[in-house]
Amino acid sequence: MEKHTSETTEKKQYFILFYLGGESFAIDVKYVIRVLEATSFTRVPQGPSFLKGVINFNGSVLPVVDTYLKFGLPAKENFRKSLILVLNLNVEGKNTNLGVLVDDSNDVFEAGDTDIKPYPSSGSKYDVNYIEGVIERKGMFMLVLNPEKLFEEDALLSLGKGRASEEADAEV
Repeated sequence: MEKHTSETTEKKQYFILFYLGGESFAIDVKYVIRVLEATSFTRVPQGPSFLKGVINFNGSVLPVVDTYLKFGLPAKENFRKSLILVLNLNVEGKNTNLGVLVDDSNDVFEAGDTDIKPYPSSGSKYDVNYIEGVIERKGMFMLVLNPEKLFEEDALLSLGKGRASEEADAEV
């Protein structure tokens, strides 16, 4: 009797866990440049409603998104204890840095392709176009976010190419 061994090498990747409005999300670490404490923002007149403002990040203008509003959650008033995930995204062939406000981020973990289960296409709270799936870990379910799909239609990404003309502090 011959013994057959299947040569399946599961693709593993690392994710950063973050929390938003009491829910758990995961994002592939390949998108995350840095995690910063929330700071003061320079407001952008007539920007999209979910654009919290811009900050200086390594000498460049970094647009920062109010992720609560982007995800259709009720607005959060105080971001003082929040974090900013600085992301590097490739949207429509252009590399862009973007900050997203999150409540907390405290873990990096490894998961394989088989650990990511399909996200339900009906009755979902979030748009299935930017959720790649669901991971269960330590009895907790987290949504796997694809940030490039989430922001692919937003004009605010072009803000990352400009320069802030004035420094105005807005309270977080």
